Amino acid sequence: MVVGTLLCLTPVTSVIALGWLTRVMAATIARRTGGPGAPVGWLLGPRGQGAVTRLLGGLGANIRAGVLTLAGLALLTLPFTVAWLGAWWAGWENSFNKGYEQASVGPLAWAAATALALPVLAHLPFALAHWAHEGRFGAFFEVRRIRQIFAAAGWRTVWLAVLSALAVVPFFGLRGLPVFVEGFVPGFATMTPEAQAQVAQGFDLLGAALAFGILLFLRQRAAVIYARAGGGTRAPSRTSRVLWLMLAMLIWLALPVAIVFGQLLNYAPALWLTHPLFLLPWAG
Repeated sequence: MVVGTLLCLTPVTSVIALGWLTRVMAATIARRTGGPGAPVGWLLGPRGQGAVTRLLGGLGANIRAGVLTLAGLALLTLPFTVAWLGAWWAGWENSFNKGYEQASVGPLAWAAATALALPVLAHLPFALAHWAHEGRFGAFFEVRRIRQIFAAAGWRTVWLAVLSALAVVPFFGLRGLPVFVEGFVPGFATMTPEAQAQVAQGFDLLGAALAFGILLFLRQRAAVIYARAGGGTRAPSRTSRVLWLMLAMLIWLALPVAIVFGQLLNYAPALWLTHPLFLLPWAG
């Protein structure tokens, strides 16, 4: 937990944590399906290898898995996150320039991007689990297979969406910490710059701990559900599949709504493109 938290303090080092989380998913699925499920190290590689591989094999595997996971997640999520960013820019630019005739552009663009995002977000934990289990980058985009796994998981897809929606709350709270800092740290405005920097570092550490801890829990839950789904061997009715998907999408709506209100509290352009629940384990 300590190592993961420290790695999640910056977007660059959080890639290592992302790779470790992916490897933990793979090990969890392997154990649940009768495989070896060897422990996942931060630095050391497996026993019985050469000296270099033994000393740095784990780190190398984490970096490789992190880079590939980040690339896959970015390709899946950038279509709607970039649209979110553009919708926000269009909305605020219209407001500042009194472009009332085009006032609907921003909200409509955001709604369209969110409609694109919801099915992706609902399937994203299973896409991650599938990639972790298969170890092939192309597994991220095996849409038909991922849909089969999602369908076989049944009501557990909704349960995972509920857990993810609950996880949105602390990340939303982190956006409000700088705005309401006086309520948590009385006298902050009169502190020296050094003392204010220490408070800010404390907030960063809290955000990193939340990002790593929450994602570790959610990724393990997704891995367990993936393993129980049996690779999509069951064939639920079409009505059930549609029902679970619609419910999961409705619950996942909490994420884009929370991001919007978080931007109103404390604007950060990068927040539109990266969030711990769909990209990096970095709270920003």
